[in-house]
Amino acid sequence: MQPLITRDDIVKYRQIAKSLNNDKLNESILEAQLLDLKPLLGERLFDNIIALPEDYTELLDGGVYTHDGIEYSNYGLKMALAYFAYARYVMFSHATDTPYAFVEKRNTDSQPVTSETKKSLFTTNREIAGKVWNNVRMYLQRTNYADYTTCAVRPAIRFTKIQ
Repeated sequence: MQPLITRDDIVKYRQIAKSLNNDKLNESILEAQLLDLKPLLGERLFDNIIALPEDYTELLDGGVYTHDGIEYSNYGLKMALAYFAYARYVMFSHATDTPYAFVEKRNTDSQPVTSETKKSLFTTNREIAGKVWNNVRMYLQRTNYADYTTCAVRPAIRFTKIQ
């Protein structure tokens, strides 16, 4: 499956180090597409977008549209996906698989952020993604977008500290 966004799309909304691990970021993008976006769009529309993204530029990139004589803004699916992917990247990209074990890279001049900070960043970015998605959802509903069917609201992800 091809990623619908790149690092450059995420950088429009969130700061990411230039030396970042693109493999980890692409992994987060693909997971966000499958686990966050697909349930919201429905299988048919999602599969159509993946097959021919160039046919969905208005949906992906956003723009202004008119409904009942009123102009609205569609923020675009890429913006929602950028926040979903960034949330996953912040939360899950710290561990690196080595031949000996999973490790967390450290530097003498820096200190890793706490689990609480990662969780807070994850939650905040998912909330933003949800608000952007609501804007895109309204676009899909107002324009009677082909192949889009409304879906049930997903329960929020909850984390419990294991002691």
